[in-house]
Formats: sequence, C-alpha cells, structure tokens
Amino acid sequence: MSPSGCREPFVVPFEGGRVRPWATADTEAMVRHADNPRVARFLSMRFPSPYTREDAALWFAFLRAQDDPEGWAIEIDGEAVGGVGFRRGEGEFAHSAELGYWLGEAHWGRGVMTRVVRAVLPVAVRRWGLARVTAYAATVNDGSVRVLEKAGFCREGTLRARAIRDGEVQDQLVFGWVDEARLAEVVAAYR
Repeated sequence: MSPSGCREPFVVPFEGGRVRPWATADTEAMVRHADNPRVARFLSMRFPSPYTREDAALWFAFLRAQDDPEGWAIEIDGEAVGGVGFRRGEGEFAHSAELGYWLGEAHWGRGVMTRVVRAVLPVAVRRWGLARVTAYAATVNDGSVRVLEKAGFCREGTLRARAIRDGEVQDQLVFGWVDEARLAEVVAAYR
C-alpha cells in the first residue's frame, strides 16, 4: 500500500503492452473491440452483445464503486484492446478468486492473452493474498483452453450445461491454479 493507505494502481507490463486501470477515455476503443458477437460468445451475459457506450459507462461506474477495482484494461500500442479481472471470494472463499478476460478479435492468435495472464496472476496473488484462482472455458473455446494451460492452470473437470448464451448450451471446463505454499499459510492462519 502507498503511504496514504490507498492501494497502488494495478499496472502490470507484459511483452507487447501493459495491463492498467480503465479510464473513461477508453470508451471508444472499448466499444470498438467489445462490440463483436465473436468476442462475447463465450463470456458472461454481464458482457452485453451488442456492446454500447452506455455499457462501457456502466462498467466504469461499477469499477469506480469498488475500493480496489477488480477489472483492468489490456493496452497495446496505447489503446485498450481487451480486459482482464479477478472476482475475489468472500468468507470461506476469501483465499480464492475467479479469473476472467476478453480480447478484441484483431489481437487473437498472437499469444497476447497468455502473456497477460502470466503477468497479472502473480501480482493479483500478492495483492490479495490469494492461494487459488479458478477459471472457466467453454469446451469448444480452444483459444481460451490453450491460454489457461500455457499459463499453468490445471484442468479440473467438465461442468455440463454450465452456461446458456444466445440459446446455445455450453459445457465448460473448470481450471484451477493453486499456490500450495500460500494455501498452507492460509490454513495455518485459520487454526
């Protein structure tokens, strides 16, 4: 934490860009990259399709209401081209978080998201004292499956009919990443 007691902004470089806080100045770029049904296809319904300026404004307001925002922009060449975030658990799940991400189609197939996940994972783990991170990928979303496997996540199982988006039933794979040393510390703290 900084001397004022506020957390430092979440800014993480990766090869080819950086992850940084969203800004309202990102609205046009966000809408340009997010307003694509191929981007939204495997995401939560919280990520609307079509994606509008109003949706971006609601997202920015949601982040501003958080004391330590859980979502950030993926920036390449000075432009926000995607997003990454961690939904932190509470109570008995406080040691864990769920990873989510999206990337504009123009940047698919270049290893960007793998580099992003590898870069942000250790920073998020330290920032919030996490011992586990969970992620989900539709069984047919080969790109996301590769991202998670390359980033060190273990495939833990298949959740049948976990999601329905636009009338399409999606089976999803669940992936987990566990820091065993940190997990032992968390368990010891509860004894």
